Amino acid sequence: MIFERHSPVVTSRGIAAPNSRARLFLCAVLAASLCSCSRPSPGLLELQASREAIRAAKSWQSGTTAQFPTGQWVIFSLDSVECPGRSDHTALFHDQQNRTVHEIQFDGTYYNKSNEVRTWLSNPAPSLTVINCGQGPSLTWDGILYDDLDAVQRTGEIRPGKTDKADDVSCVWWEVAPSKGAPPHYSVCIGEDDHLPRTVRSREHDMNYVYTLNHWNATTVSLPPDIIIR
Repeated sequence: MIFERHSPVVTSRGIAAPNSRARLFLCAVLAASLCSCSRPSPGLLELQASREAIRAAKSWQSGTTAQFPTGQWVIFSLDSVECPGRSDHTALFHDQQNRTVHEIQFDGTYYNKSNEVRTWLSNPAPSLTVINCGQGPSLTWDGILYDDLDAVQRTGEIRPGKTDKADDVSCVWWEVAPSKGAPPHYSVCIGEDDHLPRTVRSREHDMNYVYTLNHWNATTVSLPPDIIIR
C-alpha cells in the first residue's frame, strides 16, 4: 500500500498513529496549556507590586474602624509612621470607661498617655515595640498586610473588582480569598499609579474592619507641645 506524505501511519493493530506534524501540533498545544497554568494571574502580579510598594514606603497614616456585632461602626485606632524610628498610635477602647491610650515612639524614646493618666510618661523605647518600616501597615489580628500572599498563590484566589476613588486617588478593588471560591479574607483597593493600598476591608476574629491608608511617603511624626522633654 502506498501512503501519501502526510497520511497517518497505520500500526500493527490497524490504529492510525499521528504523523510528525500532528505530534508537533499536540506538543505546542500542551506547552501553551502548561505555560498558561503556570503564569501568575494579573491579581497576583498587582498585589506583589503593591507588597513591594509598601515595603519601600518611608511613611504613611492609617485609620482603623471596626464593626461591632450590633452593626455599629466605631473608630478603633489612628496611626502615623515615619521611618525609621517614629510612630504615633492612638487606640480607642469602647468599654465602660471609653478609655483612650496615646503612644508615641520618637527616636528611641517611648511616650504614653491615657485618659486615666493625663500626663505624658516617657521611657526608653521597649525592644518589643516595632515600627513596621520595610514591611508596611498591620491588620488588627492577622499580621502585616499581604503576609498571606505566598499561601494565596499556592491555594487561594485573587479576584478583580470595580474601580473606585479614595482621597481623589483612582484605585482598583481586589478580593483575596484563602481558597478558590471561598469568601475573601480581605479586599484591598490599590492605587492604579503607585500600587499603594488606599482602603482595606477585612474579616478578622468574626468582626469586620476597614483600614484607611493615606499620606504615603508624605507623613511626619512630631511630639505634641504638652510633652516635656527632660
